[in-house]
Amino acid sequence: MSEIKINKRIVLAGGPSTGKTSVINELKKKDFYCFEEAAREIFDEFKLKGLGFKTDPIEISKNIFNKRKLDFEAAENIECRDNLVFYDRGIHEVTAYLRSIGNSSNYWDRIPLEYKYDIIFLFEPWKEIYKKDDNRIEEFSDAKKISPFIISIYEQSGINMIKVPNLSIEERVRFILDRI
Repeated sequence: MSEIKINKRIVLAGGPSTGKTSVINELKKKDFYCFEEAAREIFDEFKLKGLGFKTDPIEISKNIFNKRKLDFEAAENIECRDNLVFYDRGIHEVTAYLRSIGNSSNYWDRIPLEYKYDIIFLFEPWKEIYKKDDNRIEEFSDAKKISPFIISIYEQSGINMIKVPNLSIEERVRFILDRI
């Protein structure tokens, strides 16, 4: 009889440029299994077609959701350090972004109910590290606007959420690992 392995699903959640990806990269260096942010690659694909989130939020959201869903499902069968799987954002944040622009619907509002993560580590807006790039087109004020929607979606889902303090990357990693 083989033992069933259950991996813990841990999401680093938050708006743009809050330090999530930097922490994910540091966790990878420590040999933890991490799923990267799905949106960047999808934004690049849509940009080649002349489209963006503001011009086609539903189609882009569908693509992001499908990728995050695949990552969610893949976590069950992954061999990983300490049975921990990290995500650079979760499925719920697709709905949070759509809500933030007044474009959600019953369909999108039901999706978070179907996916349960074990712990959410929330990264709040931090002006000192905020940077725009080709895919991160939001102003800092926009990043602050999305944060309450992200908090709300995870609170509504009843998932344990822990706010990550504004510390160095290594200190944030230690903070997270100490609370799992």
